[in-house]
Amino acid sequence: MEEEENFMVKVDLRVATDLGNSEVALMERGQLTLQPSTVVKTNKNPFYEDLVLATAVKDIYKQLVVSITSPALQAPALYLIGDFATEGPGYYTNTVLGATQKHSSDVPIVMALGMIAAKAVQKAYEKDSNLSEDITATVDMTTGLPVREFNQDVAKLFASRFMKGVHIVTVMLGKEKQVKVEIDFDFVQVFPEAIPVAFSLAFNSENNYRKGEIFKEFQEEYGYNPFSGEYFTDKRILHIDVGDGTTEFPITDGFSPNQKLAQGTNNGIGHAAENILDEYASRIFVSSVQRQDVSKVLKQKTHKYHSVAMELIQVELEKQAQEIMRKARQQLDTVQNNIDVIVVYGGGSILLKPHLYDLLKELCEQRQIQLFYVPEAYASTLYVEGLHNTLVNDVYDDIKAAVKEEEKKALK
Repeated sequence: MEEEENFMVKVDLRVATDLGNSEVALMERGQLTLQPSTVVKTNKNPFYEDLVLATAVKDIYKQLVVSITSPALQAPALYLIGDFATEGPGYYTNTVLGATQKHSSDVPIVMALGMIAAKAVQKAYEKDSNLSEDITATVDMTTGLPVREFNQDVAKLFASRFMKGVHIVTVMLGKEKQVKVEIDFDFVQVFPEAIPVAFSLAFNSENNYRKGEIFKEFQEEYGYNPFSGEYFTDKRILHIDVGDGTTEFPITDGFSPNQKLAQGTNNGIGHAAENILDEYASRIFVSSVQRQDVSKVLKQKTHKYHSVAMELIQVELEKQAQEIMRKARQQLDTVQNNIDVIVVYGGGSILLKPHLYDLLKELCEQRQIQLFYVPEAYASTLYVEGLHNTLVNDVYDDIKAAVKEEEKKALK
């Protein structure tokens, strides 16, 4: 067999990757993996003993440690990734809120390579339960950039960071056990972030119009029965995508973004969290905390300090909501209210809902616009679902084929 001749286990991955400032969502064949968008560069392997291999592979994202040599990064380094980064000692790295453009930051690259390598190890384990050989992973990927950061040149530059050369990622599965993964991106499609959301609202992964619980509140509010995602296919939508460090306000006509109206602000849950760090640290009797520590506590309703964090952050959330409302009004004024529906989503929209929903509802009623505030269960994953749906609905393959054909013509 070819795998034996080359001493490599081969895996093919088709992954949708939402490289958020707060969290990275990776979806492969419908399976969703979430990790804090956080890395720690370290000098040594933190494991002091080997792990039971089956358990290490199953729980790989709980203690993900990788060495990366990549043409997209300046130098080889050893990293703790995601959950393991936030739980370890020392200062960890994430994007600087409002100051870092995603396409030029190293954190999204490290997160994507680490998480994809881990997925490749899990896939290879299904073929070789001893993980005795190196792995070569051929990857097709969809991802995105904020609409106000996006243009064709920037998108190509970001895609090229993945596609230019082979990335060597060594995954540590204990003190001695290591698995080398060679990642080769066959093609990467970078979308403006609003487009996959519009696609996700309209269609499910079977390329049928979307139906179900996600629309229940919206249906009841506006008296639609029956209802499906077909409603959104020709609507002019003002998106309010509330993240950790930014809130984006793109406008889409059907599935087309209006680049002239691509706007955003440096608002989000991360800013609210940063403004309570000192007081939160004092309340829980520690010397200091970081933004991701507080964000993690806010998301975990069972955490023993959740109520403390929630109490402290309310005033800051109200400030963020007021800033978001200011920008939403500005966008509506710009287009003279020529919007069919405002759609609110993103991880930050969940905590902000008590402060934002009523304000937006009043605004929409005044200006004869519908409001779809995406329910909590779907708010954080709507975007990555849209990215994933393009992979399974032939949209990605059509784009890839067209680009490859243009490249062939250019070489002639």
